[in-house]
Amino acid sequence: MRITPSQPRPAWLQAAVTLLALVLLIAVYVAVMHGLVDFSKVDGKHEASKRDLVYVYIHVGLLLTAGAIGFVAGKWFSGLGFAFAVLFLIMTMLLTTAIQLSSYEMACRGHNDLVRHWQC
Repeated sequence: MRITPSQPRPAWLQAAVTLLALVLLIAVYVAVMHGLVDFSKVDGKHEASKRDLVYVYIHVGLLLTAGAIGFVAGKWFSGLGFAFAVLFLIMTMLLTTAIQLSSYEMACRGHNDLVRHWQC
């Protein structure tokens, strides 16, 4: 069984599947981060080093998953696995950074505990 097609998939299919996969990946990220809001509170029972380690695991796992999904999708689309893996990694990094920065800005304006607990 070959994962690389003899003819590239249509561009609309590539765009739709790529957007859907990125949206689902980021939705899972937001859900996991929101589920760990109590874990990120400074006055909680968890030490800072343990909180940082959990966040490292989450973000490294997310990036590894994004790279793997991008590679498989790229191979299935047109045989360009590495290119799609890089696309997914870059988009995931940009979107997670935007989520964290916007969460911080919203926390400083009274809407805290969306994806983590911030102190302004």
